[in-house]
Amino acid sequence: MIIAIYCRQSIDKKDSISLETQEEACRGKVNKNKQDDIHVYSDRGYSGKNTNRPGFQEMMTDIRAGKVSTVIVYKLDRMSRSVLDFELTYRELKSHNVDFISATESFDTSSITGEATLRVILTFAQLERETIQKRVTDNFYSRAEKGFFMAGRAPLGFVKVKDEIDGVETSKLQEDRATSYIVKYIYQQYLSGDSIGTIVSKLNSPDCQIKHDLMFTNVRVSRILANPVYVRANADVYAYYKRAGAILHNGVEEFDGIHGLTIYGRRQGKTKSKFRDLTGENIQLNRHEGFISADDWLRVQYRLGENKALKNSGSGTHSWISGLVKCGYCGYAASVVSGQPNGKRYVYCGGRKHHICKESKGGLTFDDIEQAVETQMLEYAKSLVYDTNRCSEKNSSEINALKAQKIALEEQFERIADNFAQATSQMLQRTLNEKSGKLEKQIAEIDDRIAKLSVSKVQEIDVEAITPMLDSWEDLEFEDKKAIAKLLIERVVVYDSNTPIEVVFNI
Repeated sequence: MIIAIYCRQSIDKKDSISLETQEEACRGKVNKNKQDDIHVYSDRGYSGKNTNRPGFQEMMTDIRAGKVSTVIVYKLDRMSRSVLDFELTYRELKSHNVDFISATESFDTSSITGEATLRVILTFAQLERETIQKRVTDNFYSRAEKGFFMAGRAPLGFVKVKDEIDGVETSKLQEDRATSYIVKYIYQQYLSGDSIGTIVSKLNSPDCQIKHDLMFTNVRVSRILANPVYVRANADVYAYYKRAGAILHNGVEEFDGIHGLTIYGRRQGKTKSKFRDLTGENIQLNRHEGFISADDWLRVQYRLGENKALKNSGSGTHSWISGLVKCGYCGYAASVVSGQPNGKRYVYCGGRKHHICKESKGGLTFDDIEQAVETQMLEYAKSLVYDTNRCSEKNSSEINALKAQKIALEEQFERIADNFAQATSQMLQRTLNEKSGKLEKQIAEIDDRIAKLSVSKVQEIDVEAITPMLDSWEDLEFEDKKAIAKLLIERVVVYDSNTPIEVVFNI
C-alpha cells in the first residue's frame, strides 16, 4: 500500500504555493520509516474547478485498484474547489478505506464533527470562487455598457483598432473595406430573394463574382444576417428590439442612424441563439459605425422571422411548391411524404417532429394543395398591380388605416386607466387589468405591422415574361413551375382537409 501525496498549482506566480513546497509540507505528515511508501501525484497549470486533471485521475485509478492507504494534500482546495466534486471524491475514498489528511488544516475525518468541519470549509472555498466569478461578470457588464468591444475576434467586415474610454485602453471596430463588401453582398442577395442556402452555394462556388478564400455555411450566413453589429441603428431599430423584449442600455435619442449595436449576456442553454430569441438580451449601442442601412437590416430581420420554418424554400423535388407550405397550427414548414401504397403524397408537419404541433392534417394531400394553389395563383396573376406608384400608395393607405386603429385603441386604454383609478373592488380592477393587457398586445401588433410596411419595398415583376408561361401552365416544366411559384408566393398556409388553403402572395 502506498501513501499518495497530491499537489496542484493552477498558475505559476510569486504568491502561489509551488508544487515542491506543497510536497514538502505533505511529507512532514508521514513517519520517517514510511517515506519510501510515498508516491507523489501532481498537476501543474490545472484549475481546481473540476477533476479533469491527469495527475488526479492517475491517483484515483490507483485508489480504485486498492493500491492507496492514505491521501495527503497541502490544502483542501488543492484537491477541488467544488463542494460536489470533493464530496463525490471523498465518498469514493471512504468506500476504498482510504484516509484523508490536509497538511495545513487539522481534521479527524473518522469523526462526524471532522467530516462536518471539512464540508463547511469547502463550502466557503466555493463561495469565494463564486464571488470572484460574480465580480468578473459585473465587470464585464460594466465595460459592455460603456461601449467597450467585448468580443475576441472582429466580425467579418470589421477590423479592431485601438481606442480609449475613460482613460482605459481598449479596442473598437472599424469597417474593413477588404471584407465588408462580402457582408454587403450577402445582404443584397438575401434582399433580392435568394435563400440562405442559395447564398452559401454562390459564395462557395469557384465562379463566385465575390472573390474570397473563406468557407461559408448556412449557420455562418444566418448569423451575419441577424447580427446588429452591421446596422446603422436608428429609432426604428430601437423600436424593433423594444417590441422583441430586449433590454436596451441606451435611450432612443442615441440611436442616430450611424452606430452599430452589440448583443451581450449569457444565453439560456447551449442551443439558444442570442440573435433569434431576444427576450432579456442586452442591447448596447457601440462606438463603431455600421455599414448596413436600418431599412435593409430590418427588412432582413422580418424575412428571417417569417421564414424560420421555411428553410431551403423551393428546393424540394417532390412538388413545385416544396418549401413554401407552412402549417397553420404551429407555423413550421410542411413537407411531402411520398411512396405510400395508395400512391398519394401526404403532408408532414415539421412541428410534429419537434413535438410542438399535435394537430392532424386530416387526410389532406399535396395534390389537394397544389390544385388549390394553382387555382388561386392563376386567378391572382390576372389582377396583378403593375404600377409601382400604386403599390406604394397601397402601403401608405394601409399604414394610415393602422395608425387610425392604434389611436382608437390608445383612447380605449386611457379610458380604462381612468376607470382603474376609480375602481374600488378587486374584481373590477382585475377585469380592467386584463382588458388593458389585451389592448397593449393589440397596439404592439399594430406597431409591428406599421414598421414592416414602412421598410417593405415593392417587388417588380417582368409581367411580359411570365404572362405567356401562366397561360400555358399545364405544359410547363417542373423547374419553371417552381421558379414562378417562388416569385409570386410568399407562403402557403394549410390546416386540414376541412379548412380552405390560404395562399399569401409576395406582391
